[in-house]
Amino acid sequence: MLPLVLLMCSADSLTLYPPDKKPADKRLGPVRNLNDKDFFLKVPATREAWISRAKAVREQLLVSQGLWPMWPREKLAPTFQPPIVRDGYTVEAVSFASLPGHYVTGSLYRPTNKDGSRKSQKLPAILVAHGHWAEGRMHDPGEAEAKRQLANKAESHPANARYFLQAKAAHFARLGCIVFQYDMIGYADSKVLGHTAFADAEAELRLQNLMGLQTFNSLRALDFIESLPEVDTTRIGMTGASGGGTQTFLLAALDERISAAVPAVMVSTAMQGGCVCENASYLRVGTGNVEFAALMAPRPMGLTAANDWTIEIEKKGYPELQAVYKLFEAEDRVKAKCWPEFGHNYNQPARQFAYEFFNQHLKLGHATPIIEPA
Repeated sequence: MLPLVLLMCSADSLTLYPPDKKPADKRLGPVRNLNDKDFFLKVPATREAWISRAKAVREQLLVSQGLWPMWPREKLAPTFQPPIVRDGYTVEAVSFASLPGHYVTGSLYRPTNKDGSRKSQKLPAILVAHGHWAEGRMHDPGEAEAKRQLANKAESHPANARYFLQAKAAHFARLGCIVFQYDMIGYADSKVLGHTAFADAEAELRLQNLMGLQTFNSLRALDFIESLPEVDTTRIGMTGASGGGTQTFLLAALDERISAAVPAVMVSTAMQGGCVCENASYLRVGTGNVEFAALMAPRPMGLTAANDWTIEIEKKGYPELQAVYKLFEAEDRVKAKCWPEFGHNYNQPARQFAYEFFNQHLKLGHATPIIEPA
């Protein structure tokens, strides 16, 4: 048996650092929060270094949302309601289970010929995610707000000012695209769960969060639109504003089936997202929304900004995105535009930007400028 030796030590002899110094441990520094203004992207020097970094960030995205390993994706069995016929397109209410007992709901817009028949050729498709506007894709800001938007030139037509989210989807359909505008959890037809589901410590400890479920719904919405026989699966775009912008750059980062994307009023080095559907534990450790957006490179991405936390995107964030795209010799595939005269929005100038961007990169074949009718 070895002898037992007792060592008598003072508290001072066990101190590794002087009282005025701390270990180099980020957990001992200032607490980060989504309103910090330094979510900058440090661009690697080489394409190979970026590809390695991008792989690690994608895995971090999935782990933070409880999607690593990915959940089972069963064969979809969508339900279609009778179409509503409009000039140049139809609209159908659609639902399908993304998980057993949990449904994705939304509106499917299909372009039609002049006689009202469906187009027979393969068509590009656009996935549309709405943001945190009341009633989601059915949002109506009211007559007074619509008049204000018309007065300050944010909108050009009274009807589109009242229903700007539907106006966007409808015009993409008129331009010849299959469009699926789906609901965020807790909005419009998706009311089984509220928009704050899983917002508790026990769920977070297990990486169960609303953001993960919302991202999975986005993946399944992409599965759905890809499954439509008339869709050209090499030309699938995605867009959305605010919280819909978050869904857009996340899905584009995670899934290369998105050929081109326009996340509106969300990519920024400042505020990163103010809802549980945009935040999760571990999500932004050492990273942020600009880097998430950069994960789409070299596929085309357009950014719109306004007089909100995105107002500085052309000077902070966009240059770094251009540097990442330059690693792929694809600087012409990323574009950013800010309208500082407008508040947080997806208004007519921003929609015009999106129409032109997708017309170019999804090869819609329309002459420019593209004018949005009432």
